[in-house]
Amino acid sequence: MTLGYTDGKTKIKIFLLIFGLLSISAFTVFELRKVISGPKLTLICNENSKTDECNYIQSDTNIYVLSGKTNNVSDIVIGDRKIYMDIEGNFKENILLYPGINLITIKSLDRFGKEVKKEISIYYNGSKLSVAKK
Repeated sequence: MTLGYTDGKTKIKIFLLIFGLLSISAFTVFELRKVISGPKLTLICNENSKTDECNYIQSDTNIYVLSGKTNNVSDIVIGDRKIYMDIEGNFKENILLYPGINLITIKSLDRFGKEVKKEISIYYNGSKLSVAKK
């Protein structure tokens, strides 16, 4: 006497059911990696270098162009101001500097409340004034 799992059609149905469930589980885990990893924020300090270490920058003009790239981010806030980004996650914002050291805080937030915060210091010597261009 058998349990009914010996015919070929039943074995194929069970195999396809298990394979389908495993495929759906693997796809779910693959898509959740963005949620688990949280937001990413990369600042571009100079036009020539693309480094994430922008701790101390010197500027000769009173306008500094802060730019960077984000992943898995819904909002970017510089100081208390929301900054808008393009579809690929790039952003660019003109920052008005005062003579001396300017401390700028950049926060990136995702939809689930995770936050990445970076602070940079920009020293402006007060020698040259310029007007922001749009």
